Amino acid sequence: MSKIYNYIDLKGIPFKKLASFSIKIEEDDILNRLNIESDETTDRIINKGELIISTHNHSNVKTPDFPNKFKLDKKAQEEVVTNWLKDTTGYIVDEFKTLFELPELNQKPFLLQIERGIRNYFLVLATKVINGDLIVKEKYHSHHGFLQENFIKTFGQIEKINGTIGIDGKMNDFGNLTEVGGDLWFSNHVYQENLKSIKPLKIVYGDLNLKNTHAALESLEEVGGNLNLRKTTCHNISSLKRVGGNILVSKNQLDNFDFSKVEINGEIKTYNDKFNQGQLTSPQLKKII
Repeated sequence: MSKIYNYIDLKGIPFKKLASFSIKIEEDDILNRLNIESDETTDRIINKGELIISTHNHSNVKTPDFPNKFKLDKKAQEEVVTNWLKDTTGYIVDEFKTLFELPELNQKPFLLQIERGIRNYFLVLATKVINGDLIVKEKYHSHHGFLQENFIKTFGQIEKINGTIGIDGKMNDFGNLTEVGGDLWFSNHVYQENLKSIKPLKIVYGDLNLKNTHAALESLEEVGGNLNLRKTTCHNISSLKRVGGNILVSKNQLDNFDFSKVEINGEIKTYNDKFNQGQLTSPQLKKII
């Protein structure tokens, strides 16, 4: 038992995502067919005489995926994980699937889903240092209503994330986060109306993309890649010393920044952007002819 506990302490809880299928059967009339075909989860439409059958694929089923060396079947793996959580944190859950409903506890990050490499998923405790890529999402999918992953509003006690952070949900603050080892990006589809500052963040080793934000950047000292300020109303770069790539900025916001004391390895590129100040600007879709 100690070996597998040590493994979890070091790496986290490995899991894999399984596809769950559901079938929708409707009478074959034009309205039902259009409704089914417009469903974004539809994989294919099957015609069976007077019926149309739609097969749906949802990747929301997760199962533990420990290395074979531990020689544990699925049930034993689930029991080990729930016991580990109780012994480590004192928090008790009855089912393995409940773990994925606990990205936050008492409004602080608790159990987070991360990815290392391609489709190597782990569930980790939100300690001071997180190793892996993290995507923050809204609690519920706006269209389908199902529970999503990592629906945190703050980074809380986390000080460093050695990986890329994607923010596709509304954040309140950055907690104690000072360092990001990869890229940091904000979604084109969520306006950060609650995020007033990225403080205490000091360094992003990759690209920093701040679209649809209006936060103060007063603590930011270095960006290793590109700094994208397009379609934002961000301000206050008083601590910024270095940008390893290009700075991208909307022309109508250029006066908000003084880059004279910033070492820029690339160029300052300006754009005639049209965007909504103080509300969401959705990405423009290009028509394919």
